[in-house]
Amino acid sequence: MTTIGQRFFDVRRAKKATQIEFASKLGLSQSALVAYERGDRDPPAAAIAKICQEYRVDPTWLLSGTGIMFRDNLLQMFEQAIRLAKDFNLRYEVNPTNENEINLAKLFFQYLIENGTISDDMADVLTRRMAANE
Repeated sequence: MTTIGQRFFDVRRAKKATQIEFASKLGLSQSALVAYERGDRDPPAAAIAKICQEYRVDPTWLLSGTGIMFRDNLLQMFEQAIRLAKDFNLRYEVNPTNENEINLAKLFFQYLIENGTISDDMADVLTRRMAANE
């Protein structure tokens, strides 16, 4: 499991920011940021709140390493789940229903939240499992 300092580094890298830029945006010195990223010190609550606010980082992910890094990704995951549900509902149902499509979208969205990505093969497996449980 990663440390909070490693997750600070992951956010900075994802945003393609230098240490100086990132530290400045968070109101930190570069040396403090380096200490957090290396795990020499834990960041204060104010820095944790600021990174979540400035970069739309999910606080659960930042504090625990579970879930997704950026809150904006939830909307993208939701849209992907809906697209997949439409596609797989049409692919497997003789008479596709809105209820089946909604249930598939829920299943795909939950999988995306837990895993961050879903392949067509996994969507196929999940669709078949759901159909078998009906």
